[in-house]
Amino acid sequence: MTETAEKQSVILKGIIGSPGACLARAYVFRKRIEVKRVEIAPDQVDAELERYNAAVRMTATDIQNLRRKAEERHGEKYAAIFDSHLLMLEDPQFGPKLIARLKKELVNVESIVRDTVDQLHKAFSAIEDPYLRERAIDIKDVGGRLLRHLMGLQGPAAEIGDEPYVLVAQEVTPSEMLDFAKGGLQGICLDTGGATSHVAILAGALGIPSVFGLSNFSLVARTGDQILLDTRRECRLVHNPDADEIARFNASVENTGPEKVLSDTTADGWRLHIAANIVRSEELPLLEPLKIKRIGLFRSEFIFMESVDLPSEKFQTEVYTRVVEAAPEMAVLRTIDIGSDKPLRYVPLAHEENPAMGFRSVRFSLARPDIFEPQLRAMIRAAQHGNCRIIFPMVSVPAELAALDELYRRIVDEVKPAKVPEWGIMLEVPSAIFMLADIARYTRYISLGTNDLLQFFFAVDRTNEKLAGLADMMSLPFLRLMGQCVSEAQKHGIRVGICGEMASDPLGFITLLGLGVDEFSMRPAALKNIMALIPQLNRVQVRGIVQSMLMNPPDDNDCRAFLQANFPI
Repeated sequence: MTETAEKQSVILKGIIGSPGACLARAYVFRKRIEVKRVEIAPDQVDAELERYNAAVRMTATDIQNLRRKAEERHGEKYAAIFDSHLLMLEDPQFGPKLIARLKKELVNVESIVRDTVDQLHKAFSAIEDPYLRERAIDIKDVGGRLLRHLMGLQGPAAEIGDEPYVLVAQEVTPSEMLDFAKGGLQGICLDTGGATSHVAILAGALGIPSVFGLSNFSLVARTGDQILLDTRRECRLVHNPDADEIARFNASVENTGPEKVLSDTTADGWRLHIAANIVRSEELPLLEPLKIKRIGLFRSEFIFMESVDLPSEKFQTEVYTRVVEAAPEMAVLRTIDIGSDKPLRYVPLAHEENPAMGFRSVRFSLARPDIFEPQLRAMIRAAQHGNCRIIFPMVSVPAELAALDELYRRIVDEVKPAKVPEWGIMLEVPSAIFMLADIARYTRYISLGTNDLLQFFFAVDRTNEKLAGLADMMSLPFLRLMGQCVSEAQKHGIRVGICGEMASDPLGFITLLGLGVDEFSMRPAALKNIMALIPQLNRVQVRGIVQSMLMNPPDDNDCRAFLQANFPI
């Protein structure tokens, strides 16, 4: 990539999604490709047709490569989905009609492709038959690939080469981010979203700094611009930094200070259960250097999000077994949690005005036994290889507990395992706090998912950057809610774990410790900082200070400042 003329340095502020620091070139990702309609002369038609045919060949090569990878990973049944993509390129409704329009209308081929894809997508989306309606997704996928080849937009590998890069976009989905993470992704800058969005959580899990709420930065930045992103203490984003700013950044990265003592035991000798939240099995090697022997949350939905079709039961069993074997003390497997901002490309969901509170998580699973039951069988089989617990996300009413218990018993009878893994729930909905007695009749384990619990408690969409300041995990009302939940659960003999982002934040961790929690799971990137903090804390003292703060809050209700004054970190 060639150097451009010197550009003015601009410093921006945003919402920190995950900590870290990087200096790299920008790759600006635009989800919907902007296509301009340009008139052409009759003698340019042949050249446009040549461009179109070349793009079709490159698109076909892409699809064939995806088919091969799908067959290697999932078998012929799942690879066959790409045959329909190849057939679409040969469909008389697509290619021949597109070429006829090109010759008649005399406009650039990109605009014809865009119009044709949009028309076909709209037509298929309106079909009542569910099988045919699902083909609308295929049309959009193939059309997008074709347009990118026509316009030379082949992704960061083509535009930046092998260089590390910072992703700049208006928004991305978790599945799109996983695709980017396969390359040289170093940082993420998004116009929308917030600190507790799934993209922020995923970035933290992968150890990638991220910042959200940048308004229209993706319209200003250009692929190739230099980006300095530092979210270690506060948000510092510099667009086209000058030489002095780069020198200061490099010096701060090199000056890491002395190695800290890491421990899972407090200063007064109380051993805590410290675990990692895992997104992909590729993260498992990160645990051994830190001597982490527990996985408090394995987000199984990302197996589905990275697959081209439903992953087979055999493949799921293999992945879950690797996770269980990597955590000899305990591995907690969460069943699929899709919907909201985590859709599946091959399972179309109806449009919802408020998807975060819609058809997602356990609601989806109970309605789709064809997906849920194979996953449960795979998890139960994997549990035979170590210590394992299975948890269900977003349980909100007692009827769901009864349905889960009945289904779980039936699957256990089918599998006939030598040992039956315990099941529990993620407590993410305020209503669940008021049904702890019902929960105790079925299970004695809950894992607090503070990310969803926070947004539902404050009625704040966690992907809306305009509302990010309202959903503060350190606010007094939320801390009192958490305290009530932990206290009531323990009265019912229910063990309480924490797997939300609150455990990754030093002040959040201290507060949870003071509320009586001793089982913490967090993103791998946060483990080192938290384990350096633990031996400096006296559990009895922390509990006294936190309980006193909740009963006699500071005059300004600023719990964050109060705790910072008592625990300099």
